[in-house]
Amino acid sequence: MVSNPETLTLHQRILEAARQRFFQEGYARVTMDALARELGISKKTLYQHFPNKAALAAAIMEKFRQEVYEALESIFHHPSLPLPERLARAFGEAAHRLRQLERPFLEDLSRFLPEVWAETERFRAEAITRFLGGALAEGQASGMVRTDVPAELMLRSFLATAERLVTPAVLMQLPYTLPELIHMLIRLFFEGVLTDEARLEFRGVINTLSAKDANH
Repeated sequence: MVSNPETLTLHQRILEAARQRFFQEGYARVTMDALARELGISKKTLYQHFPNKAALAAAIMEKFRQEVYEALESIFHHPSLPLPERLARAFGEAAHRLRQLERPFLEDLSRFLPEVWAETERFRAEAITRFLGGALAEGQASGMVRTDVPAELMLRSFLATAERLVTPAVLMQLPYTLPELIHMLIRLFFEGVLTDEARLEFRGVINTLSAKDANH
């Protein structure tokens, strides 16, 4: 682990510069030469921090996943927010963060970095299981989620949908961005599992967040 503060600062600069370029332009189009020039450093210095471009992309995605996890955790564990609002805010936050990932990067991720994409899929399944699984159980206990369908079945249905539809291959076939697709799937799913009262509250928060998003 690097301990020198100046080295840490450069390490962070490399991650930030590469993240912006990868997310916007795609992984394949960005070269280590171009990154070194942009940062004003030599390729040798760049490779001292990351042995290759794949390692750099893996580090970027690891940091991105951690940011998403921490954001979701802070929302789901917010004691003063009712469950429908927590659900709406959490998935709105996820869609907002995923908006950073342009289509070229997602396509490159599955094509050129299958191990990084596989780790991202594992992260998605674990996060959904932890946060949504707990929310569904809480919702059934509090009367916010319908009880005629087991929470485990609801969770597995959502996991299966995310696994099959929220992929670069599917995005290439549909005229939607990743946040748009997630937004539609979330509304479709929660319109079905929430009780009438909770559904209205969820819908109200989602609509408010969508309006704010559209104005930015």
